[in-house]
Amino acid sequence: MPGRISVIVALFVLYLASSTFAQSTTPSMADSSCSPQTCIYIGMGGAVLMTVVMFQYDQQIYDDLYRWKMRNPSVEKISPIITNLGDGSLSMGLFGGFIGYGLIFKDTKACEVGKIGLESFLLTGVTVQLLKNLCGRERPSDATQPGGFWHGPFAYLDNHKRGNRGLAAFDSFPSGHTATVFAAATTISDFYTESWVSYTCYSLASLTAISRITESTHWISDCFVGAIIGYFGTRLVEKWNYGSGDIKLLPKADEHQYGLLLSIKL
Repeated sequence: MPGRISVIVALFVLYLASSTFAQSTTPSMADSSCSPQTCIYIGMGGAVLMTVVMFQYDQQIYDDLYRWKMRNPSVEKISPIITNLGDGSLSMGLFGGFIGYGLIFKDTKACEVGKIGLESFLLTGVTVQLLKNLCGRERPSDATQPGGFWHGPFAYLDNHKRGNRGLAAFDSFPSGHTATVFAAATTISDFYTESWVSYTCYSLASLTAISRITESTHWISDCFVGAIIGYFGTRLVEKWNYGSGDIKLLPKADEHQYGLLLSIKL
């Protein structure tokens, strides 16, 4: 693997794993050294920069990781198993189980974990599907050019563009499996604050993200953005439930325009 590609992959994994250290000690949003707005701006600015860099190396990183998988039979066997950790049905079953356990054994925390987990799953799922339909990016397994062509909004409805290809030709960006598994990891880590829980959850989430590349279903930028959506989507859900945030949908009208204004206080 070329040196610079190895560095980028390592940075990707470290960046995802580093979110462990960003966890608040409780879901009640403990104080931090910067204001919530500042932290969000810094985090999102860094995420955008990293995503732009990854776009330039998507094809090279995919080629290197796929060759690595094919040269290692053990990776080839375990990759399809690991990738299923991001399946939506697993998250629904997991957090549904938390709620069931909480109700049976009167465990309030377990009920809250299930509630936040399911809400995060729904929010990140809707966000991912919206972006998939707007971007129309090809998966590695169906790419017609390096890095996959971006067909644009709802391109799969265009018979000329679609031809005899399936939906996979248009729904690579971002990775839904990665968003789902990172939302679950963030939820569990925020409630069960032992360090080993966070390390385990985010390590499994990072491996799931990498497996999406080795399984030829996503580019590394797809997975990175999916991880960001999963992490910040869960944080937003926690803010709605436990923070002082507020959401307002207000009418707006002046002499030039009419509409609605969505206001989110963080």
